[in-house]
Amino acid sequence: MTRVLLVIIWLLLGTGISFAHSSSRSSSIWAEDDKTINMAFSIDRVQATLLVPLDENAGSLEALLGGHLAASIRVFQGVDNSPCLASLPFMKPTNNQRLKVHINFTCTDIVSENSWAIENNAFFDFASTHIHIAYLKTNQNSIETIFTDRNRIKTMRLTDTSNVAPPAVWLNFITYVHLGFLHILGGIDHLIFVTALVLLAKKPKQITILVTGFTIGHSITLGLASFGVITPLEPAIEALIGFSIAFIAMEILVPANSRNWKPVILGSTILMLFLGFAGWLKISIIPTSIWLGLALFIACYGMLITSVKQVRSASIILTAVFGLVHGAGFASVLQATGLPHNRQISALLGFNIGVEIGQLLVVLLWVLLLKLTAKTLSQASISKIEIALAGIILASGIFWMIDRSFI
Repeated sequence: MTRVLLVIIWLLLGTGISFAHSSSRSSSIWAEDDKTINMAFSIDRVQATLLVPLDENAGSLEALLGGHLAASIRVFQGVDNSPCLASLPFMKPTNNQRLKVHINFTCTDIVSENSWAIENNAFFDFASTHIHIAYLKTNQNSIETIFTDRNRIKTMRLTDTSNVAPPAVWLNFITYVHLGFLHILGGIDHLIFVTALVLLAKKPKQITILVTGFTIGHSITLGLASFGVITPLEPAIEALIGFSIAFIAMEILVPANSRNWKPVILGSTILMLFLGFAGWLKISIIPTSIWLGLALFIACYGMLITSVKQVRSASIILTAVFGLVHGAGFASVLQATGLPHNRQISALLGFNIGVEIGQLLVVLLWVLLLKLTAKTLSQASISKIEIALAGIILASGIFWMIDRSFI
């Protein structure tokens, strides 16, 4: 019976991976103006397509988003929760990858002298792991609030903005630990990459080495991107995350000392060149230079790494490099609204720690599962399950890489 349950757990995890999507998130910036509260809601265009099943005949995704927000976001004022009247949603020009909708809420009293609350039901019914960050901007400070499926109503509680101090450092820190934790648990693609590292390493010592390399990498780019030192191309980063997943899965399925290693490397190089040609034709949204760089990387890696021992020696560098990519992906959630004024360090540190807590929980889960299966199933059975799971991870990585390159 125990063996059957373990196999079912493995299969459920694999099935979950095959249908997984990257984390769903959005943000908004709020401003007070006499009796009016202005909202600027922002979300990635691809994530907004979750709304398409609502009305497949809608004229545009922008109109569909505006209608959804008008029906999903409400503002209330005072202790009696008097509703504020919402204007019709209107769009403002933005880049092709993000949609931005503005709605103005008119209240009965001056908003800076009365507490007011937000009820946000946008997207949570379509993605239970959706995260929304609302920023209230004032001249003195910036107050950030996190909405989740279980926390859809938040009181802003601003009565006199001139006397309201910024949130305490520790409170800001805890808020961003929570945000980072929710973000990593909702970021299925990042979690799958960590899962692939565990399957590749297997042994606790090697797992520690790989996860350490990954942590170093994503911590560097998370900090640089969050402070604006670098500005990653978001579509390219999302596609590269898919590539990193597929590449690690390939190493699991095809060891470097296998006779199939060179054919797989050659095929992967040709695929990158083909995608580069698509970029040259402007079919792919990813620049040709990125695909050509990946083709060169795969070719060089295939020629230089020809044994399992060499793979282990290069693994920490490889995972650190892939960590740089994932860190840029982590930073997108912070770049959407910016780090809070005068609390950048504590916010960034808290977010990164939240991400690490989520990662460590996943690693711990897999280590415990591997130990349990080692005591219950035969090595042959475990190998078959790992190969099946690695195959699903590989397919998921390739799908994300290509899907994110052409949308």
